[in-house]
Amino acid sequence: MKFMFDHKKTIGEGAFGTVYKGKLWYSSSMILKGYGSREVAVKRVELRHVDKRKEEAMLKLNHTNIVRLFQCEKDNDFRYYVLELCDASLYQLFLKSDDPKKYNGRMPREIEVFHQLATGLAYIHSKKLIHRDIKPSTILIMRKPGKYDEIIMKWSDFGLTKSINKKRYHLWPGVRETSNWYAPEVLQKLIEGERAENEEFSGTGVKSDVFCLGLVFGYIFLKGEHLFGSRDKDIYHNIMGKHPVNMKSNPNLLPYYITLPFMNTWLLILDIDVELRKYYEDDLLTKMLEYDQKKRMNSAEVVEQLESIKNKLTEKEKEFFLLCAGDSSPDLVGKINDFIRLGVDVKAKDDDGMNALHHLCKSNSSPDLIDAIQLLIPLGIDVNAKDNSGRNALHYLCRSNSSPNLIDAIQLLIQLGMDVNAKDGRGQNASICCASQIQAQI
Repeated sequence: MKFMFDHKKTIGEGAFGTVYKGKLWYSSSMILKGYGSREVAVKRVELRHVDKRKEEAMLKLNHTNIVRLFQCEKDNDFRYYVLELCDASLYQLFLKSDDPKKYNGRMPREIEVFHQLATGLAYIHSKKLIHRDIKPSTILIMRKPGKYDEIIMKWSDFGLTKSINKKRYHLWPGVRETSNWYAPEVLQKLIEGERAENEEFSGTGVKSDVFCLGLVFGYIFLKGEHLFGSRDKDIYHNIMGKHPVNMKSNPNLLPYYITLPFMNTWLLILDIDVELRKYYEDDLLTKMLEYDQKKRMNSAEVVEQLESIKNKLTEKEKEFFLLCAGDSSPDLVGKINDFIRLGVDVKAKDDDGMNALHHLCKSNSSPDLIDAIQLLIPLGIDVNAKDNSGRNALHYLCRSNSSPNLIDAIQLLIQLGMDVNAKDGRGQNASICCASQIQAQI
C-alpha cells in the first residue's frame, strides 16, 4: 500500500507529532478484490520521539471502536502512521457554536455512546493493555458512509499505552499530559514525583481507565463541563479532595439520578423519579468513580450494566410506540417528555419500519398532535422516513387521521421539509388521500 499527505491540510498537532489529511492506495491484489483508495489521517513523528509501545499496541488491536492503524513507514527523519480518518473529537462536540472547529454533525444517543466507548475499552483491556490517556480529545467521532450514515465512537492516541506483564504489573512512565483526566491513584503517583518513575505497583491500571471513563461520561452528561471543576488548577485539587463541584452546581444538566459517596456520607446530586433511577440501577457512575480501586468496577462490568440498561430502554421504546399509536391520550406531550427523559430513542423504528412520527400521524387524534410533532423534530426524527411499505408520515396523516387540526398538521409537516410528492409502494402520493380528509373538514 502507498500513501501521501498534504502538508497544508493539518488535522491536529501534539507535543511530538503532527497529523495531516492524506490518501492511501491499496495494492493491486486489494484492487482486484474491489478496494481502491481511501482518505486517511497520517501522523508524522520525529524518529527521536517514536514510541515503539504505541506501534505494538495499535497493531494488536482490531475493533470497531478503536482507530485502525493501516501502515507504518519511516524515512531519515520521521516515522509515519497511516490511520483511519475520523470527523472530529469528542472535545470538538462541545466547543462554542462560533468556533470553526466545532463538530455539528449527528451523534448517537448517550446510552449508545457510552456502550461503544465501554465496549472498546473492555476490548483494550482484554488484550492486556491499558489506555492511560483517556480524555475527550482522544475519543474520536467517525461517520461511516453507507445507507444508514452510522456514527461510530473511536478510541485513539495510545502514546502512553503500557502492556501488563504476566504478574499483572506495569511500570509508571513519566506523565506528559494534563492531569485533569486522571484517576486519584494516578494523581497520587504524580505527587510522589520522581520516586514513582520506575516503580512497579499493583496492576490496577485497568481500574484507573474506568475512573477516567466515568469522568468522560460525566463530561457528556454535563455538555462539556468537567465533573470536578471548570479550571485546570481546581480540577486536580477537587479530584484529590473528592469534590465534584459541577455535579452539585448543575444538577439539571444531568439526565440521570446519581449518588456519590464522599466523606462517608451520601450526597444526593439529582432528585429524579424512582422510575428513572431503575434504568441506571446500582448507580453506574458511583461504581465507576469509586475511590477504592478494589471496589471500583472493571470495564467488562461497565459493558454488562450498560447492556442491561439498553435492554430495558428497548422495552420502554415499545411502550413509547404504543403511546404514539393510541387514538387519543391526555397529556400526550407530557408523556412523550417522560420517555425522552428516560433516554428512549425517539428515532427508532419498529418491525414494520415505522417511527414515532408515523404512529402519531396514523392513529392519534389528540389536540396535542401538533405540539407532539414539534417536540420530536429537534430530537432528530426524520420527517421523510419511509416504513416498509414506502409510506412517510404524511401518507398516514392523510389516510387515517381525524384530528381537528389536520390541515395545520399537514402544513407543519410541509414546513419541516416533508416531501409531498413521495410515493408509497403502490405508487400513490399523499395528495390522493388528502382530498377526502380536507373536504370532510370544510
